[in-house]
Amino acid sequence: MIMSSPQLFDEAKKFLTPQQQNLLTDVETIILKMKLEDHINDYAFFVAPISKAYEGFLKDFFLKIGIISENDYESDRFRVGKTLNPSLRYKRFSVFQKLSDIHENGEELAENLWDAWKFGRNEIFHYFPGTSQNLSRNEAEDRIDLLLRAIIKAGEFLIQNQDIIRRSKTSFH
Repeated sequence: MIMSSPQLFDEAKKFLTPQQQNLLTDVETIILKMKLEDHINDYAFFVAPISKAYEGFLKDFFLKIGIISENDYESDRFRVGKTLNPSLRYKRFSVFQKLSDIHENGEELAENLWDAWKFGRNEIFHYFPGTSQNLSRNEAEDRIDLLLRAIIKAGEFLIQNQDIIRRSKTSFH
């Protein structure tokens, strides 16, 4: 059974570029085509396309709210995880801190985006010795939900805070 409702996918797609939307469609297709009785050792591949879309979405989001520059956005050296990591929040380049500074709910949003990044991307693509990183189907679908909800929350933040975003674009550059 699919944990994520089609409505959750549809809601998240509203905030994505066409290329990112296609990656979500790929996830929906993979989930629907895989039978529940399939026995796969690691369902992380369910999450991989949406993880990629999430990274692109975050870069777009950071640019739209003015907390990264066009140069950062286009750079192949800009690292979303490093700049979003709350452990590095007091560094000059910290997106986490900048997001916390621009709105009273910014820190909560930054935490939400970080959690989705950590569990929906880092733990999907990285190998950590001594820990089991294989995802069951349900765990993979939970990670998909986490990513979709983070996209929706950030997209709604954009819509609800246009005035704050306009002001922040001038203060960070």
